[in-house]
Amino acid sequence: MSMVEEQRRRFRVRIEYDGTDFVGWQLQPNGRSVQGEMELALQRLFQQSVRVHGAGRTDAGVHATGQVAHFDLHSRLDAGTVTRALNAELPLDITIRETVEVDPEFHARFTASSRSYEYTIVQERISLDRRQQWILYASLDHDAIRQVVDALRGTHDFTTFSKHVASMPHHYCHVFDASWESDELVSRFRIRANRFLQGMVRCLVGGIVHVGRQRITPKEFISMLAARDRGRAPMLAPAHGLVLTEVGYSEDERAQVNEIMNELRMAREMEE
Repeated sequence: MSMVEEQRRRFRVRIEYDGTDFVGWQLQPNGRSVQGEMELALQRLFQQSVRVHGAGRTDAGVHATGQVAHFDLHSRLDAGTVTRALNAELPLDITIRETVEVDPEFHARFTASSRSYEYTIVQERISLDRRQQWILYASLDHDAIRQVVDALRGTHDFTTFSKHVASMPHHYCHVFDASWESDELVSRFRIRANRFLQGMVRCLVGGIVHVGRQRITPKEFISMLAARDRGRAPMLAPAHGLVLTEVGYSEDERAQVNEIMNELRMAREMEE
């Protein structure tokens, strides 16, 4: 059976990658991207031009254990064989953890209901895992940090804690959950939201660290969030401490966010 006669099928993949040597997920002319390596591997394996669509556009240096993507193939291979074939062809800093055949209506980005990120800070010199954790030689006030992390839950305009993107229609995100866990030397910030603006998690971590080092108070952090002013953001945390851990596809989450965003849109229209 020729490729033309074979039915086009859609596959969803869960991807792990070390972002150290990538310019990010998305194709860019100035270096290696995860999307680019995936598409090259599929081209070599199946002799087809394949576009890979990712759920999250991670920045340069950001890692993933749970990135999700989809692509269409003219192939009779089962999902397990596609996984093994890709892992044999991909470079060692990308691994396919799972492949599933899905309905043609599935879209890794547009049908996703949430993304989850984790940022790790270590307060001592380490050698192993140093490329996935921010080594910060400073004591932190964890009680103060938990105050601001708790305040992140819910729906907020995150203009202050994001990079400027001219085409962005609004800067509201709904945070389902946020937490700060710490032992003596290792701290982890976890956050799950319907979407993330460019640089948002790293900006938040920068602000959280300023609170922890008592350079600003929790009240000042919350005031910065409400100000919707990028000029007030304290700092951008290094990319290498950040990991995309999971992408959710929940109908309940999507319905909840749609209701919230509709209410915000109607409120903006009434103000105008």
